Amino acid sequence: MSTTTPSSLWDYTADAKALFALSDNDLIELINKDFKHELKRLTRAYAIRSGEPTVTDKPSPSHILFDADYDEVNRTLIGILALKWIHNGKYDTFIANQDKTKPLSRKSFEWMQNFFKDAFSCQSDLYALITSLIINDLGKDPELAVDYQLKTKEDISSSNHDLILFKVVSVGLVKCLKGPAHLPQKNVDDIVRGIRLGADFNFAQLVQAENVPACLSGLRDMRGHEHAFDLRFMEQLLDVAGAGGHMDWTCVSRLTEPLFSAWRNVYDATACIVKGDLNLRAGYDMILSWQGELLRKSGFRQLHISNEEERAFSRILCLGNVDNLEKAQLYDQVWSSLDTKVKQSLIHSLNIDGSVDKPAVQPTYMPAFLTEVVMVGGSAALTSALRYLSRVLSGPERLEGSVSVIERDVRGTFQRVVQGPDFEQDPTILEKEPIPSSVPAKVEASSDS
Repeated sequence: MSTTTPSSLWDYTADAKALFALSDNDLIELINKDFKHELKRLTRAYAIRSGEPTVTDKPSPSHILFDADYDEVNRTLIGILALKWIHNGKYDTFIANQDKTKPLSRKSFEWMQNFFKDAFSCQSDLYALITSLIINDLGKDPELAVDYQLKTKEDISSSNHDLILFKVVSVGLVKCLKGPAHLPQKNVDDIVRGIRLGADFNFAQLVQAENVPACLSGLRDMRGHEHAFDLRFMEQLLDVAGAGGHMDWTCVSRLTEPLFSAWRNVYDATACIVKGDLNLRAGYDMILSWQGELLRKSGFRQLHISNEEERAFSRILCLGNVDNLEKAQLYDQVWSSLDTKVKQSLIHSLNIDGSVDKPAVQPTYMPAFLTEVVMVGGSAALTSALRYLSRVLSGPERLEGSVSVIERDVRGTFQRVVQGPDFEQDPTILEKEPIPSSVPAKVEASSDS
């Protein structure tokens, strides 16, 4: 590296120590120089917020750049600041406002430092990781789907944001991936492989058992591309580190020890699938088993994944982000009191892996939905939510084409009903809501062996 002061983000990534010695404001401004177009798109991206922002005198990352708060800009840039804190060993900054009963452990923080070490030591890998994180949520900008339709005549606006991103990248609509002079093609290829994987498979959805085993089939295509797989996991871990950045931009508020443990387990299980050591169902069930073991250690009863009812209930616990004994007991009590018809419907639907002959339904945004439901209305609201979930999962399954996984996005119901003025007083209004429209989430399913 030249002894002159670096003038660009690319120059700075030759020395991670110099890059992450910059102040937060200078680092954010430096990133904006290279990714101005992409960050501008994120100002239009949708986001779901719950609760009130943390009161702080520190301006948000988006306020530094745009003099206004934009949720997805803040989430993305806090993910990059989290990378800085990991590199610099700023454990206390990282966990500053986390739940004091379950903060990320120092041992887990050190695991991340070791895991990211190779990326810190390679200029193109570090730049590729930052690029990957910047573009991760571009599919949430509704104008991107409009631009794609203008170019291809295909309407993809109802697709999930990961699939939209893959589609637009495929036709060259993400400017920072169109042959940047300084980023080697092998790194661009790794980023695109991760985006292709993300079109079917989302690490966060597996952490929460929101997706189904069929969604994991893309992991087998990463065999021989383990570097690209690790890059994708790094980016996704930083994405969850920034997930609370629109509410608290002073730290990593949501990556607590239980959530990190779940993500570490997901990495181990999916890496085994990539290597060919596990099939899709076995890898998926490892996640359910590990989550069940975490709750058992807190005092909850043992769950047996080999039993269809307990496997279905385990998925519901993951969907609800249940990570402590009190919450697990609440779910258990509601589960036990469900009408037989509703419970049997849930057991059946939650055990479908997904195939063309027997499509599975993915209830997108259900984890945020259930978390808010319990916070607002406790057991009565959760009962209504599980009745609603049974309808979401068991509605008409068939779509045209070779569809193995159907997506039903509950975000609209969440915002209109659960966050509406009447839900707390009468949660049963949820049971009268129509189920969301069906969209293909995965086509051309391959059989697992």
